Amino acid sequence: MMKYQGIYDNSPIFIQNFMATMYGYKIKKERFGEYYYEHLDFLNSFNNFSKKKQEEQQFEEVMKLIEYASKNSRFYRELYKEVNITEFKNINDLTKLPIVTKEMVRQNIEDIITIPKGKAIKSNTGGTTGKSLTVYYKKEDNQRRMATLDYFKAIHGFMNIKMKRATFNGKHIIPPNQKQKKFWRYNVAIKQMIYSSFYISEENIPYYIESLNKYKPESIDGFISSIYDIASYIERNNIKLKFIPKAIFPTSETVTQEHRDVIERVFNSKIRDQYASSEGAPFVWECESGKLHYDISTGIIENIENSNEILITSFTTYGTPLIRYKIGDSMTFEDNNTSCDCGLKTPLIESIQGRAVDFLYSTKGAKIYLGNVSNIFKNIPNAIAKAQLIQSSLTNMVVRMVVDNNFKEEYKSMLIDEIKHKFGNDMRIEIEIVEEIPREKSGKYKLIVNNVVTR
Repeated sequence: MMKYQGIYDNSPIFIQNFMATMYGYKIKKERFGEYYYEHLDFLNSFNNFSKKKQEEQQFEEVMKLIEYASKNSRFYRELYKEVNITEFKNINDLTKLPIVTKEMVRQNIEDIITIPKGKAIKSNTGGTTGKSLTVYYKKEDNQRRMATLDYFKAIHGFMNIKMKRATFNGKHIIPPNQKQKKFWRYNVAIKQMIYSSFYISEENIPYYIESLNKYKPESIDGFISSIYDIASYIERNNIKLKFIPKAIFPTSETVTQEHRDVIERVFNSKIRDQYASSEGAPFVWECESGKLHYDISTGIIENIENSNEILITSFTTYGTPLIRYKIGDSMTFEDNNTSCDCGLKTPLIESIQGRAVDFLYSTKGAKIYLGNVSNIFKNIPNAIAKAQLIQSSLTNMVVRMVVDNNFKEEYKSMLIDEIKHKFGNDMRIEIEIVEEIPREKSGKYKLIVNNVVTR
């Protein structure tokens, strides 16, 4: 991976566009195949089912997953040895199964997975606790997840692959030593202009706006904080846009009311939020009426007793089964009898309490938000139990980590390289291996601590 990154970083921009496109064709082949189109057809049928039939389908799917995991995963076979699954009659019987934590998955991943790693599609998550985790998808899992995401977007008028999209994410598409003010690369394979979120600053935003006006995307997706910073600049400077996207699809971060007000006003387009995860959580997505629907065709979301914290069971994680998995997020459900004007019969979510809108700074002063910072740990194998990044100035950062016996000295170099790509080559980084990282006075644990004094 680092070898190809080096080749990419030292190539001219037109070659980088070519490499992004070649990678795009690889991903396109993985995501858009027979299972993708088969699942799109299923979703069209499912959303026309009666509420009762949808719930029957959900129970049928969860039993299929539990039976598969019990048979094909050493971890679940052992975990469920005292449970008589054949006696389960409805969704409520799921509470008879033990809760699975993120640490359990991280420590037992070899016994959990049901497929050879060589044939799997890997998904890495850094998470907002800094706990590195890799899960392994079957091809079917991956394509069905993509079909669900595209079905959601199609409801709002955007047809993925067929229409142009602009994406703001944390990919390493801009070399740290680049001098040109071109902070984007084009993936021809899926008509996607990828914008780096690491260089969004007052100085650079005009270049982003110029590119957007030239490209005229039909949707915008990615980090809401990046999209907001650009929208705020446009509004403050009374800049005219030459396009109207069909919708804005944020990822990874909590959408605040301020985000929604400014972005919708500037782009003259609706934000349509959705919740999922790198691990493969069931989907929650926003309908045309602005309500959040929990898509029961993709899994089960349940509250832990006497709290809003959720457990997830996903129907698209057969490679790494996640059943009653404690993902670390919280949701508040609306009354089960509440209906929505959009006509969908799936349950409604009142609110999602998840990722905070915290940030650190790049060495040039651009804000690097929490959802982006957590990606630093994505490519590190399952060896980090907890991490914290502490920034004291624009050019100084301390990384504290609690690691296990699988941690190798070479991972430090990998982390430093990831951080420099995101924050700048001139960032001075000190890595500390510690026994424990203390929580805040509030009892909360923070992945990032921003001690930079700005004027």
